[in-house]
Amino acid sequence: MSEITKPRPKLLELDIVRAVAILAVLAIHNSSDALVELQPGGSQTMYVLINKLSNFAVPVFLLLSGIVLFYRYQSDFDGKQALMFYVKRVRQVLIPYVVWSLFYYLYYQWMFEKPGLHFNAAAFWELLPWADAWYHLYFMVIIIQFYLLFPALMWLCRWGWFRRWLGWIGLAVQAGFYSYHYWIEPFEHVASLCFTYFSMFTLGGWIGLHYASFTAWLRRSFLPVLAATVIAGAAFAGIFLAEGRIALQVHPYAYQALFFSYAALAALTLIRIGQLIVEKTRALARLLFSLGSVSFGVYLMHPALLTYYRVHYHYDGGSVLLYHAYTLAGFALSLGIPWLLVHMYQRTARKLVRRKAPRANPQSG
Repeated sequence: MSEITKPRPKLLELDIVRAVAILAVLAIHNSSDALVELQPGGSQTMYVLINKLSNFAVPVFLLLSGIVLFYRYQSDFDGKQALMFYVKRVRQVLIPYVVWSLFYYLYYQWMFEKPGLHFNAAAFWELLPWADAWYHLYFMVIIIQFYLLFPALMWLCRWGWFRRWLGWIGLAVQAGFYSYHYWIEPFEHVASLCFTYFSMFTLGGWIGLHYASFTAWLRRSFLPVLAATVIAGAAFAGIFLAEGRIALQVHPYAYQALFFSYAALAALTLIRIGQLIVEKTRALARLLFSLGSVSFGVYLMHPALLTYYRVHYHYDGGSVLLYHAYTLAGFALSLGIPWLLVHMYQRTARKLVRRKAPRANPQSG
């Protein structure tokens, strides 16, 4: 390895995918009430489609993490890098997870149990292992598990066969995990275990290790990939549209296979669309770059805003158009306010860093 490792080019299209994925997260959470509040058929069908077709969000975020990590560290990962990797993740992920869990622990009481607002360290500690402080934090628990495993996976990638078969190995691990869970003994907290999504992370890892050849293939094969994505998405959403209408039974294995196939295909499609946006539409690219850069903050904050909105401005009936407006307003608030706040925070942080940076000595060099 050379003494100085040149930084790899930034994969700008992944910021586009990240922006679309956070929009999908918001679409899921903002459409959830409509699935139970509206009568089947009509407008509810639209919300079912929005909700279920957006279900790729979490798997795609995990796939993106796999791409970025394996792409970044594939040529210079050693013991020192592993230590720095863990230190960085403690600062950027573990500490924010604890802080935001504390926020939501207190926020829930403030919203629903205000007279009894308190802090119980033991009760709070029990919420942390499985992200029980709020419904969206399970993603943080999953990604922390993947970060713990990543150095071992990166070390195994020293062997060529492991690199080549990384995606399939991840699929085999996930299939074995699910088979044990389904046929032998169910795991507790299965939705918060990384092995539930293992194939997505390792597929992302394989893509990151072979990004140039992967994108060359994707450019050639985009239309078939897009067609497969549409078919898989239609089949996945169709399962839920068929509920209550026809006697349809889908085996859990078939459901899992369809769900992750749709998520993986959606990720490939979005990567190519991201490339096209970067290449051809600069204004849209800048907007989505901005959203992609604040997606983590939007993810952390939006449930608090959405909950406040729904509790204090509950829809009390009226026309369907008013219901659509009510739902759309919740989406706009839960997106716009975090986007603005995180953007302002980032700008302020950059200014502070520039002020603290030492000025160049004009007589040096």
